[in-house]
Amino acid sequence: MSIEKPGRETVTFGLGVYTGIYIAQNYQVPRVDEPKELWKKIKDFAETYKKPPDS
Repeated sequence: MSIEKPGRETVTFGLGVYTGIYIAQNYQVPRVDEPKELWKKIKDFAETYKKPPDS
């Protein structure tokens, strides 16, 4: 059986949504930070591990 690409994408999306809902309802998953806070953490992480400039 072959599912065309748009159908396959829809099935994959649906399975992802179903899995996410199941996990959220049955496990204690911490909330994700707001995008602004997440971006700040990424920038701080990048600055921490940034290579020093070559002299």
